[in-house]
Amino acid sequence: MRTNNHLLLAAAALALATLAGCPAGKLPGGAGVPGGVPGGGKVPGGLGGSSGMVDPNTCGNYASMEAGARLKAFLVAVQDLANTTEETVKVVKQSCIMLGNELGMIEADLQGETKEICAKVYATIDNNMKVAFKAKAALKIQYKPAVCRVSIEASAKAAAECEGKASADVGAKCSGVCRGKCDGQCSGKAGTGGSSGECGGQCSGTCHGQCEGHADVNASAQCKASASVKAQASMECTEPELKVDVDAKLVVDKAKAEQTVKALKNGLPKLLSIKARLEPMKYAAEAVVSSAKDLKDMGPKFVNSFKDQALCISGQIGAAFNAATKIQANVSVSVEVSASASGSVGG
Repeated sequence: MRTNNHLLLAAAALALATLAGCPAGKLPGGAGVPGGVPGGGKVPGGLGGSSGMVDPNTCGNYASMEAGARLKAFLVAVQDLANTTEETVKVVKQSCIMLGNELGMIEADLQGETKEICAKVYATIDNNMKVAFKAKAALKIQYKPAVCRVSIEASAKAAAECEGKASADVGAKCSGVCRGKCDGQCSGKAGTGGSSGECGGQCSGTCHGQCEGHADVNASAQCKASASVKAQASMECTEPELKVDVDAKLVVDKAKAEQTVKALKNGLPKLLSIKARLEPMKYAAEAVVSSAKDLKDMGPKFVNSFKDQALCISGQIGAAFNAATKIQANVSVSVEVSASASGSVGG
């Protein structure tokens, strides 16, 4: 546990409000939402992609060949990551609206785009703090962040299926904290697992178990993207713990103070849980962008290898590149603002 003042809450709300800039998606484990990349639609005759829509199933039997199978896995990853982001924005928006309702905000202020709504809610929280309490020390905050873990073995399996190989031939390393056995040197918080052999720190070799960070698989760019998106979609996350106490001697407006504290307790945990998901999401976005660039740089030689499906594949590669660029830009903004807000309150 670590104790911070009320700025932690306000900063977290502001950081996550900026998640509104992200496009389409779903929270890991959540239900998908039809749609995908804005401006989508399928061109008659199966020439998918020329309208801006990524559709892995629109180019016939291209996946029957090795290169086509990897391409299809990548296109599915692009769709899934877009859906993840869209659903995340929906959760952020609804959480901000719930906060606003608890704060007694008027309905007109809780309508519009996610970014606008969350910004107004943040401003209301900040104003309430100034009105309800004599000093920042009036609020005693105990906050334990959410922690997300991805499965190393599942990541290697996903990459292996994409490559058409055995998992052992692919392998995966943990870039973060290894929560399992480490075949190699374990540094940092090593030895926390006792007889279980859990590393609990940085593993220089292969980590067997879960990783707090992301799994780096030894695979082609397309299969690396596919595995990273699948990993962040199936990661396991703890819930954040938030406790807010009030020093009654420093309360100026009791009604406003009670209203604000109740709103924070009910509305902020869901927003704070999203923060833990950003690191795996950022890595998945980087992998998708890298693969999309590689595909685009391959040019006509790669596209023409699909013969009758060449025109359709060309459209899909273009659509995937555009979608990946948007995903990276929006996720980067989310991570940057969240990191800045966290740094401003000391962690």
